[in-house]
Amino acid sequence: MTQTHTQIAVIGGGASGMTAAYTAARAGTQVTLLERLPRVGKKLLLTGNGRCNLGNIHRELNHYHGSLPQATQILAQTEPEAFFRRLGVCCRTDPEGRIYPMSNTAASVLDGLRFACDDQGVQTCCDAQVTGMRQDKGGFLLTTPQGVLHAERVIFSAGGYAAPNCGTDGTAMALLRGLGHPVHTPQPALCPIRTDPAAVKALKGIRVHAAVSAILGSKCLRQETGELQFADGTLSGICVFQLSGLAAQYGCKLTVSVDLLPEWSREEAYSTLSELHTKRRKLSLEELLTGMLPKRLGQVLLRRITDAPLTEPASRLSPRQLQQTAQLLKALPFPVTGTAPWQAAQVTMGGIPGSALTDTLESRICPGLYITGEATDLYGDCGGYNLMWAWASGICAGKAAAGSLHRKEHNS
Repeated sequence: MTQTHTQIAVIGGGASGMTAAYTAARAGTQVTLLERLPRVGKKLLLTGNGRCNLGNIHRELNHYHGSLPQATQILAQTEPEAFFRRLGVCCRTDPEGRIYPMSNTAASVLDGLRFACDDQGVQTCCDAQVTGMRQDKGGFLLTTPQGVLHAERVIFSAGGYAAPNCGTDGTAMALLRGLGHPVHTPQPALCPIRTDPAAVKALKGIRVHAAVSAILGSKCLRQETGELQFADGTLSGICVFQLSGLAAQYGCKLTVSVDLLPEWSREEAYSTLSELHTKRRKLSLEELLTGMLPKRLGQVLLRRITDAPLTEPASRLSPRQLQQTAQLLKALPFPVTGTAPWQAAQVTMGGIPGSALTDTLESRICPGLYITGEATDLYGDCGGYNLMWAWASGICAGKAAAGSLHRKEHNS
């Protein structure tokens, strides 16, 4: 098998990998980018429903979750709009602070990165899955279908486990484990939450504006508001995705509580429901909540309160049952049974912990190896935060890897 040499090898041609490759090459080093798929950036094309929500002006660390305190400083040093403007990709910010390319297409972001890498002389090798990595004198030996590549520095940007059809099926993490790196258990995040199929069977396809809360015992761990979607055995929608990391963490101990009237207090909900009950006493029970909820959702809620046929008059509801109905309108519980599979997940929860990395994302176990993006134990909320980390970590690792080579040359 033939052996070639490069100064810096980047494993993974996704968002953080291309950013790291461009940054390192721009700093004056020889860079080889290794991508397992026939083309780079497949997952990037899917982000933001094809629009590529590439960042957010709100940089607070409470939008991130994991064990990487280094991220605070790394994120603070990154300005995605300025970075992409340098690549010829102009951006705009929406009222919620989310940053999008002005073209409104993820393809233009990918093209900007590809053009920039080509312009800086990055050698991009596709269909080049790295199947082996070991330390060698002066660097690392990487085994690929094209042969063995010797690299003085390696930037690992192969992602995690989410969206395996995009090439990120977690197999590359074995390379890091093989070198002795600890890995916090990877789990799906930013994905639907599984619940009792019977609890949502009659609701499938309904979408409502709601506040959803992750409840552990009597404690509310987090609440999010937005469009809730009832699907086949799952709760979905961005507001649910934001809770999915907690569902992965606590599993069946967690309950998702749905507030179907987030604009109203419990007292206001009861008062309005009482008025409707008075006006609609002669109508059937199935019509009681018409105008307040989608009809099927109202029927499901009432079936939790009464065994009476919903064709019976609304007057059948007792004052106690009316109070129970108001309580369910404000807190409709769904038991958590897990999260959706990796195919439905946007990102990976878990990965290489911050304790195994320096402030420049260099491995403490294998100096000269840098780890970026989803491979680290850090994931963000929906809203551009995960791509923010991809750019920020790629820039940080690219600069650090190139800088270490320059220092080595200066000292030799």
